[in-house]
Amino acid sequence: MLELRNPHSILAVLERRPKAVKSLRVQSEASGDAWDRVLETARRSGVSVRVGSADERRGPRRETERVGAGSANVEPPSPVPLENLFSTEDARGLWLALDQVQDPQNLGALFRLAGFFGVRGIVLTKDRSASVNATVCDVAAGGAEYVPFAVVANLAQALERAQQSSIWVLGTCERSESSIYEICRDRHWMLVMGNEGNGMRRLTREKCDQLVSLPPQGPVPSLNVAAAAAACLAVLGRPE
Repeated sequence: MLELRNPHSILAVLERRPKAVKSLRVQSEASGDAWDRVLETARRSGVSVRVGSADERRGPRRETERVGAGSANVEPPSPVPLENLFSTEDARGLWLALDQVQDPQNLGALFRLAGFFGVRGIVLTKDRSASVNATVCDVAAGGAEYVPFAVVANLAQALERAQQSSIWVLGTCERSESSIYEICRDRHWMLVMGNEGNGMRRLTREKCDQLVSLPPQGPVPSLNVAAAAAACLAVLGRPE
């Protein structure tokens, strides 16, 4: 069970999986626009709401505890089979593959970006990767509900499956001489982002159809994985 505190994340669960919300609490009936939408959607979906401070029910609050305007206990989102991610009926689509991204804050930001840029699905690695936990879901602000994801033991094989579905695999590598601004955008792309410290593994790189870099335009030489993904997705998703 996950305890979510971001109203946008809770709202997404209520809209997509209302039965997954096991409890919902708000401190007051007037907690702000986002929480007002949570309350309205919960009641429309038949989800009961408790009003009042968490302190009133649990006694004195420890100094390390976070207290916000509300929270919900929800069942975590479930991964889907890999083959369910790949539908290439439209003229152009975007997918995202993450090669052992370990920081939950980064993973949550990547899910949020995926939801913003219309990514069709995310492929996560089973080992040495952050799980889709409460931190990820809260940072994602709904992205973990709206963007389907698959968890795979072998990323290289997953990339091959994408290629068999007419999706081109685009790896990001700061040493590449090709720039992301030069790629052909009138095709399906799966963008592969590497680990925070080491980037993509060798076998992952070898499975990519093309490797590109994101050249800096100023004195700062690099970006973290979430910021780099945002820049790349903005280029790939830009209308022709």
